[in-house]
Amino acid sequence: MNWQSAQKRLAHRLSGKRSFKHRGYIAGGMGFDEFAATLKELHVEHLFFNWPGAEVPWPGDHGVILLASDHDLYRVTRLLRSQRHRGDIACTLFTIGGLPGSDRNGVAWLPISRAREMLAASGRCGMHLASDEQRLLAMCSEAVYHLGTESGLPLCAGQPSDVALSPYAQAMQLLNSSCGIWPSPQVMGLEELEGRMAEACWRPSTDTLRKLSRSNPWLAQIVALAQQGYPEPVPGLAVMLVREQGLLHLDDFHKTLEHHGFDVLCDLNIQGEDQLRVADRIRGGNWGRGPFPCSGGLPAHMLVIHDVHPDVSRSEAAGANEQVDNARVFTAKESMRRRMNRGRPARQHCNPLHSSDNAAQAVEYLAVVAPDRIEEIVEQARQRNAAYRTPYPVLADLSKHAQRAKVELVDFHGAQAICKTFRPGRERFMEREVQARELGKELPEVSSILEIGPRHLVFEWYADNLQRILSPKAPFYQHGMLPIWAIERLRHVILHYRRLGYECIDLNPHNLIYDPCQGLKIIDFEFLQPGPRGVDTLKGNYAWYAVPGDFCGDVPQSARNRPYLRRWLPYTGLPRLLCLHEVPRPVLVLARSFFLVPLTLAGMKRAGRRYVRRIARQIAVK
Repeated sequence: MNWQSAQKRLAHRLSGKRSFKHRGYIAGGMGFDEFAATLKELHVEHLFFNWPGAEVPWPGDHGVILLASDHDLYRVTRLLRSQRHRGDIACTLFTIGGLPGSDRNGVAWLPISRAREMLAASGRCGMHLASDEQRLLAMCSEAVYHLGTESGLPLCAGQPSDVALSPYAQAMQLLNSSCGIWPSPQVMGLEELEGRMAEACWRPSTDTLRKLSRSNPWLAQIVALAQQGYPEPVPGLAVMLVREQGLLHLDDFHKTLEHHGFDVLCDLNIQGEDQLRVADRIRGGNWGRGPFPCSGGLPAHMLVIHDVHPDVSRSEAAGANEQVDNARVFTAKESMRRRMNRGRPARQHCNPLHSSDNAAQAVEYLAVVAPDRIEEIVEQARQRNAAYRTPYPVLADLSKHAQRAKVELVDFHGAQAICKTFRPGRERFMEREVQARELGKELPEVSSILEIGPRHLVFEWYADNLQRILSPKAPFYQHGMLPIWAIERLRHVILHYRRLGYECIDLNPHNLIYDPCQGLKIIDFEFLQPGPRGVDTLKGNYAWYAVPGDFCGDVPQSARNRPYLRRWLPYTGLPRLLCLHEVPRPVLVLARSFFLVPLTLAGMKRAGRRYVRRIARQIAVK
């Protein structure tokens, strides 16, 4: 167990919550009648769908089947035993919203709006035993949506099957003969029965159907039919629903999304009755606390986001599954959760966000929250994707994170070149690249631009042999150090821009390449911005010193947190003080040889930390 899991367990204990299991037992000494009377005395909103002595028993050995409101879950479970004793009565407990431990297949047992209506009706009339009609509809819902062919019902009426032996078929016939809601007396197939359930407004939301289709594959065709009425999903489109606890952090969420390359296409409040409607039809209706000590509340705000460069690799983030089509969505969501919970007591941690898994689900969410804006938003996303297309044949994708632009090797009129295509809305980074070449045209280290487009730049291609000139190599590091002459040239480049009044923010060794014919080249100037004033010294430059907190331009987080120590020192092997001034090369070589000792110790410490974290992750998995 690692520290994070231990912290979660501690928070779980501090929250005073129990881990509920929907299968409990009514003490034999209490009996069903006394149990039902106790629920009334406690004013628990509840409805029994099966009970001892029911005229038509529920298929299977279920004992008592009880539906309760979400807020009464804890009070009901306190009356149930977790272990069975002789004479006890089995009780299967479900809640309206399908809270963890009172769900079925990870979602609410019954469509939430229908369950809420039945519970409200039972409270008004004081009858807490479901009618034959209510039992029939609930039984059909369970058979069609949770069990499928495992219920023993055929797909289509008239197909050969063991339907006569199916407990569900027999129970449905008996209940229908009593209440007569289905006109046809014969046993219906799943397809016909599902159609009747949809007409009666008992079909769960498409979001819920998709989750149920994992255990009930037959529902996949229902999901496909439901999607036919929606516009074609656009790659990169996603929806984030901010829950009530996250409303105060909307500004931080916007900044995090921009940092990860997303643009917000729609920003919409969800208020009043719309909150319950959206909550019922999205996320399987389950808006409980999940693995967190506290619930984030109901959905209260919608952010429709778009990423023109989706990360199609498999996401390792919590909550991600095989249906995820953009791992970056879950990476951003985890970052937003951490930022909100940071500094709060462990017992107050919650999940403030829910997101769609893929572009198709994003369209479904839009159909629930803002159906009148679907066409507009989808078309906007489609146009953004078209504007992001590479103008030349792509030979290889060289992008790393692509948060501001993608980098590709292209065929540029018969020759290899590098094409950098910027995301819509990130054109200011492209303008800085162009400006850096204009200001540094006399510097041989500045890479050359071959073409400037509306949203792309084409650079001269260089062979990268930087690793060959990195020497010596300190132990516990995967790379060597820059030669002294390269450090001197970088000093000259930074000082050149400083004299012109500009700062090379975020300039680091990862922006360097070495071509045997063209020499050392700097390939990235996205964060070149005007500094306080033109200066003639390297002291305080924004490449080696942390950018001041009052700087209002674009600053990556890495540039605010000891950039020289974290990014430059392993490549220079010299204290920053010696790099600020023109020190004779023999002195720098001698100083670096002495500095190898503390650098090695630092590398050993860092390698040890990585090893401990890796072992902790392996233990946590086991």
